[in-house]
Amino acid sequence: MIRVLLIRNVSSKFKYGGIRKHCQDLFELFKNDQNVSILPVTNIPSILLPGINKSIFKWSALYTSIKLSKCDIVHIHGFATLDIVQSFIAARILHKKIVYSPHYHPFQYLQHPLLGQIYFYCFLRSLLRFATSIVTITNKDTAFFTRFHKNVYRIPHQFDANRNSINNVERKRNMILFVGRNEDNKGLFHLYQLDPKYEVHLVTNGEVKRKDFIIHTNISNEELNYLYRQASLVVIPSRYEAFSYVALEAFANGTPVVMANTVMIADYLKGLHGFCSFDFGDESAFLEAVDRTIGITVDAEKILSIFCKTKVRKLYEMAYLNTMKQ
Repeated sequence: MIRVLLIRNVSSKFKYGGIRKHCQDLFELFKNDQNVSILPVTNIPSILLPGINKSIFKWSALYTSIKLSKCDIVHIHGFATLDIVQSFIAARILHKKIVYSPHYHPFQYLQHPLLGQIYFYCFLRSLLRFATSIVTITNKDTAFFTRFHKNVYRIPHQFDANRNSINNVERKRNMILFVGRNEDNKGLFHLYQLDPKYEVHLVTNGEVKRKDFIIHTNISNEELNYLYRQASLVVIPSRYEAFSYVALEAFANGTPVVMANTVMIADYLKGLHGFCSFDFGDESAFLEAVDRTIGITVDAEKILSIFCKTKVRKLYEMAYLNTMKQ
C-alpha cells in the first residue's frame, strides 16, 4: 500500500479555492483503494508575512506533519506561493518521494507577472529536480513543465456526473447563465453587451451594471442545478481557467457552453459537440459565439466519460506506482 500525503496552501486568501477542492476530491477518490491510501487532508498552520501579504507554513508544523505521517509520497499542490519551496525542502530532508501538481497559470495571468517569473526561475525551478513526477492538467502546463522534467503526467480532474438528478425542468429558449465571482478576470464585462432579448441569470456576488440581469446568491446545489437545466446556454468568459467545473456542471445538465479560449478544459473537448470558444476580450466574437451556440445539442455522455472517477483514479494510481519505482 502506497501512503500519500497531500500538502496545499490554506491561507485565508485561498481558503475556498480550487486546489482545496481538488485535494479533497483526491482523498475521496482513493477511499477503500487496494493500492493507494491518501492520508486525511489536514491544514498545516501558516504565518502571514508582514509587508508582502503572503503566507508561509510554520516550519515545525510542516516538518512534523510529513515526518509523523509515515508517508511514502509527499504530493505538493500549488505554484506561485512561498510554501511550495518549504514543502519541497522538508520532503527532501525527510527523504520522501515527491509528486508535484503545480496547478499552473501562465505568468501573464498572475496578479504580478514579473514577480511570478522571478519566483519560479530563481527558486522553484531548481527544486523541480527533487520531484520524481509532475502532474499537469492542460496542454499549456504540460508543454511548460516537460522543458524541466522528464516524468510529466497530464491528468484531468474527476467529475461525478451522477450527482445531478433533477428532471422534468423546462428549458428556457433565451436564458443565459453565468456562474462565478464578480471579478474582472472572470470576464463579466462581456455579458453587458448581450441583447436585452436574452434572460441573463448570474450566480455571483456584488453589484452588476445591468439592472435587467437576475442575480442569485447563496443558493444550494439543488437550486444551482435547476438553473443549469433551465438555461439554454452557460457562459464562461474568464481571462484564464486551468480547469472548469462550471463547464462540466453545464454539460452534465445537457446545457451548451460558450467559453473564452483561455478556459483550458477545451483541451479535452476536441471534436465534441456542445461548446464554442472565442478570443477573450473580443466582445463581438463573444456575441457571435452566443448566437451560434445557444440551445445546441451537447455530447454529454462522451464529454463526461473523459472525467469519470474510474479513469482518473487509474491515471493517478499509475503515476504514484511509477513514482515509487523511480
